[in-house]
Amino acid sequence: MRPKHSSRLLLAVAVAAIGCFEKTGPVLGPPSSLPLPDAVAPVPSPAQVAWQTQEMAAFLHFGMNTFTNKEQGDGSESPTLFNPTAFDARQWITAIRNGGFREALLTAKHHDGFCLWPTSCTTYSVAASPFRGGQGDVVREFVDAAHEGNVRVALALSPLDRHDPSYGTPAYLPVFECQLTELLTNYGAVDEIWLWQAPGAPTFDWATIRDFVRGLQPQTLVEFSNAAPMAASDVRSIGLSAPSSASPPTDQSSVQSFGSGAGTTSYIPAEAVYSIRPGWFWHAAEDGQVKTVDQLVGIYLDSVGRNSLLRVNVPPDTRGLLADLDVAALNQLGPAIAALYRTNVAAGQAASADSVFEDLPPYGAASAVDGRRETFWAAAAGQTSARLEIDLGGSRSFDLISIQEPIALGERTTQHHVDARANGVWMTIATGTAIGERKLYRMSPITADRVALVITEARGAPAITELGVYDTTGAGGTTPSP
Repeated sequence: MRPKHSSRLLLAVAVAAIGCFEKTGPVLGPPSSLPLPDAVAPVPSPAQVAWQTQEMAAFLHFGMNTFTNKEQGDGSESPTLFNPTAFDARQWITAIRNGGFREALLTAKHHDGFCLWPTSCTTYSVAASPFRGGQGDVVREFVDAAHEGNVRVALALSPLDRHDPSYGTPAYLPVFECQLTELLTNYGAVDEIWLWQAPGAPTFDWATIRDFVRGLQPQTLVEFSNAAPMAASDVRSIGLSAPSSASPPTDQSSVQSFGSGAGTTSYIPAEAVYSIRPGWFWHAAEDGQVKTVDQLVGIYLDSVGRNSLLRVNVPPDTRGLLADLDVAALNQLGPAIAALYRTNVAAGQAASADSVFEDLPPYGAASAVDGRRETFWAAAAGQTSARLEIDLGGSRSFDLISIQEPIALGERTTQHHVDARANGVWMTIATGTAIGERKLYRMSPITADRVALVITEARGAPAITELGVYDTTGAGGTTPSP
């Protein structure tokens, strides 16, 4: 078992090391004396902005299935099977931070009904297990380690419960509310509650459940996973994000419509959920099937790069630790993603736009290439199309385009393309729909002296936090313009 003082030191080192690409914000930056461009409804709450801008989150499937080598338990497994003898939540958080993740989601209760905290709502919990002599509390140690490591806390609680005898009857709702109350009362700030809409799960009044959560912790985001988007959700799961090869992918939009006809719209950002292994729980037989760092970076580009949060499941093993192979992959992932953004050939270069909001310099084109998340270029009020152009100061090689909107003012762009000028000739190098938090285009290396973002359709006046032009190969040089 790893000594506690050792894991505490490792966590402190990870927090310090990861600081070079820590994400914060966004905070709308122009002085309060300046007018702001109109927000485009629906707009996200501050909690949704914080969730979406973290871009990467982890999932920790851990519970009875870890010890029975199953993916789905039936609720009849003995609590005595649960006994992680080397459990160390700080080891989890260290690896998660090294991977670049800023939120961790723990399965506090899976569909089998076994609770990872000593609950008064059922006898089927860690209190009936040998873990810590029956005095253990996985949720407590996880939450404490996450708060210590400056990682956001999320808890998954299954509405489906295959152990509780009242499940499927009205008597089960108070049991479920009892569990929610304990998790949102006894463990400090919880940033997100993740509820499965599993096959066979009861049909709750989900809006009432959301309001129940709000009454306990108003800032907690609620996700009803594996369900069609619904107005009661704060965030939504889209499953795997990989697009069909049959047609170009549609970039994820946070603007969701409900109701017939005109209906109503809500801001519900998306997450793409993957597992680092074939299964969701740890299985020794899958040790040789851990995703490589190249595969994980590809998933990052396809999910975060299409305006979705990426959530990667990394399941603890029977020791109560993340497996060595999984940790090794995470230790490579964080630096690999940071390397994507190391060389921005557009940073600080001359930029121009066909209009600027009220001709105010803080909203000028230069704000899209200043490397600051809190500033942005904004087009003139009333515009629904615009062009933002960067002079790269000579021919430069690049292979990644990153575009970001100031989502605190709402998601704006609905159609756009990216053009590049080489040898005096403009060509379109990428085409897409929504931008939102981030849109990424990875391509074979291109050499050009100018790059332009052309927004052809938008829900309001276009605004861009960053137009980044990156050389991820390290080979890009500058050839002066003729």
